[in-house]
Amino acid sequence: MGSRGALPFSLRPTMVVNIALARRSYSTPASRALPPPDVPRLAETARISLTPSEAEEFAPKIQQVIEWFGQLQAVDLQSIEPAIRADTEGDNLRDDTPECFENREAIVAAVPNYEEPYINVPKVLNKE
Repeated sequence: MGSRGALPFSLRPTMVVNIALARRSYSTPASRALPPPDVPRLAETARISLTPSEAEEFAPKIQQVIEWFGQLQAVDLQSIEPAIRADTEGDNLRDDTPECFENREAIVAAVPNYEEPYINVPKVLNKE
């Protein structure tokens, strides 16, 4: 099965890298079949519990997603200019500047738990 932190061969991010390098003409031969996904290992990596019947049910669905990525990999992108790339010069983001809101009281009134000057929200991340 390989090292504990490694992804199964069929889910390694090689397809994402090839899509990002869209200037190259790259495609996977249609005859090259990928191995079926190791659903129990994927579930362990995702830290979810699956029964054997659930793992059996999800295997073809995950395989279908992997095949869709294979279809994306076969698309010819030679004539398409990338929209945003890491090597693009300039700043594509707006400046992060504070703004005053005209109706601050209405915003504060809509917040369920407000203690000046903080807006309290429920905890969304668990530290495990």
